[in-house]
Amino acid sequence: MKFTQKNITVMLGAAAMALAGVSAAPASAQDKNAELVTMLADRAAINDLLVDYFAQIGTDNHDFRAFFVPNGRLDVNGWVVTGYDEIRSLYDAAGGGAGDAMGSKEKAAVAIPRGRFDMLFSNLKVTVTGNTAVATLNWYSVLSEKLIFPPAVTEYGRERTELVKKDGKWLITDRKVISDGGMPDGELKTYKAW
Repeated sequence: MKFTQKNITVMLGAAAMALAGVSAAPASAQDKNAELVTMLADRAAINDLLVDYFAQIGTDNHDFRAFFVPNGRLDVNGWVVTGYDEIRSLYDAAGGGAGDAMGSKEKAAVAIPRGRFDMLFSNLKVTVTGNTAVATLNWYSVLSEKLIFPPAVTEYGRERTELVKKDGKWLITDRKVISDGGMPDGELKTYKAW
């Protein structure tokens, strides 16, 4: 079934009526409606998980336990790690923490406030199959070095993330990230195109 805005609106309306105790369709249609509502809720939960995950990149507030299963795997341009500690180490080594782009002397000499760094994603596609899912997306790191400077895309690429639903919560089991431009030089030795 292709999920168009019209189909989703009809299905959500039918599901709402079923929840209110109104019989809007035969039992088999109600089962399909309930299945669709569950799938849409799962897709929304995965979207929220990815938004929250991307929001922590560029900060010193990494809580990988909220995103990965204990033996979760992360592959960034062929640099593969497993588990919370190794994932944190990869981010620290790759500069995914907040870091300090300017030394204190430079900061003192500059009266213009520092700009902002954000990780963004687009073209999210989520396929849910029971308690597993696959999400694909395009990602971008955007930086404005100073408040008055225009932002620039500093790196961009694609990713494929596999997830599992455990105790009602979606968690990452395997995340493969590939850079398509702006990749740090240090990752050239592990880079594998896909």
